[in-house]
Amino acid sequence: MKRILVIDDDKLLQRAIAFKLRANNFEVIEANDVYSALELIDKHKIDGVISDIMMPDISGLSLLSLLKQFYFNRIPVIVISSLGKEQAGASAMDLGAYAFLEKPIDFDELIRQVGEMLSLPATGST
Repeated sequence: MKRILVIDDDKLLQRAIAFKLRANNFEVIEANDVYSALELIDKHKIDGVISDIMMPDISGLSLLSLLKQFYFNRIPVIVISSLGKEQAGASAMDLGAYAFLEKPIDFDELIRQVGEMLSLPATGST
């Protein structure tokens, strides 16, 4: 079973995403901020990440930079945000995000994107 890390400081949305993923046979780990997420990434094999951009302390875009630097893009990331595609989507994609989805989340599209993301071979070197 593929393990997805969901990072969002909005607990209601985080739980809704986790519920939908579990209903589609994914294992889910949840984090409320990037610091907690990085600890979980170090402790668990994570197959993919879904992360909000706007979070306290460190943004989802900073997380993308850290994953790129320390994990060589081996962990694909779907970024979600209420900021528009023009404002945040381009930055997320430039930093190596697999996909960018605007809030409110279309859960069918999210599940489709997660499935596609996890079917790709891993990138980077070990």
